[in-house]
Order: sequence, then structure tokens, then C-alpha cells
Amino acid sequence: MKLKRLWWIICNYFTRGGYKRALFAKKHHIYAHVGDNVTIQSRFVPIYSELISFDDNVHIARNVDFVTHDIIHSMLNRLPEKDRHNYKFKEHIGCIEILDNVMVGSNSVILYGTKIGPNVIIASGSVVTKDCEPNSVYAGCPAKKIGTLDNFITKRKEKETSGTLATTSNNQSLTSEEINKAWAVFQSQHSK
Repeated sequence: MKLKRLWWIICNYFTRGGYKRALFAKKHHIYAHVGDNVTIQSRFVPIYSELISFDDNVHIARNVDFVTHDIIHSMLNRLPEKDRHNYKFKEHIGCIEILDNVMVGSNSVILYGTKIGPNVIIASGSVVTKDCEPNSVYAGCPAKKIGTLDNFITKRKEKETSGTLATTSNNQSLTSEEINKAWAVFQSQHSK
């Protein structure tokens, strides 16, 4: 690990909040581009981070893995010369571009060579192997389009206004009423 990357990881570890980590990344040119109103919850800095670009209003949840390279060459180059046809393989690298108004859920993996269009939600635990078209919601392994952003917004608004969903307006701080509501909603959904 390069010393500079190790230093960035240490600084990220002690930087509180995804918004401040994104500002730190922007100030120190850790990524190819970091737009405005970006949050990066992860404290880890990916290898070849300069191959990753975030436009405006991008929100990266914790434990999102950006894969900007592969290590297949390591295995291939350790094969006997005759099996690899006397060839020395190189490491493949590639870029990742995330356009405006994107949320990437926790524990997702974004592979190199992918572009996530504007106004996209990537569900937690997804593996993005191909470009994601604008105004869409993606989920799964590999990630597939499961709906439109407009449809998602309509359903989310209906859930919030119906009272069948617990919500908070606070950032990482719950009132006793919100806690009680969350448990009441949970119990009503699991009492069947």
C-alpha cells in the first residue's frame, strides 16, 4: 500500500461524517472528481481512486467497494510458461463514473468500466457490472433495473404519509416518540 493512500485512510478514519470525508477527498484530490453535496460514508480509500468520479449530490453508503482493477494477471503469470503461452499478463484497470443525484446502498460493489447515470438508486448489496440508465432503481447480483425513480418516489411518499412507516427528521438521533413508532410498526408487521 502506498504511503499516501495509507495516510488518506488514517485521516478518513478520524474524520466524522460522510460529508466531511467527501470534502477531505475533494481537497486532497483523492478521486478524479468530487462534486458538490457528496457524502462518502466509507473510511477506506480504493486502489486507483483517481479512476473514480462523483458528480453532484452523490451519496455513498458504508462498505461500498469500488473495484478499479482486477488481479487475474497475478494468477495467470504464476502458471508455467507453456500454459500461458510465454506471455506476461498485465493488470487490467478501468474507470467508474457516477453522475448527479445517485445513492449507492451499503455493501454494494461497483466494477470498473461502469457509468451510473443521473437520478439512480443502487440498492444495498448490489453488484454493478454494467452501466445504469438514468432515472432508475437497480438491485441484485448482478444489478438489474427493478423500477423507475418516479415510481420509487411515489411509493416512498405514500409509505411516509400513510403512517405505516417509521421515519425521522433527525440525523443519527431519535426521539422517544420515533423509537416507539418504529417498534409499533415493526410489531404490527410481524404479529401475523
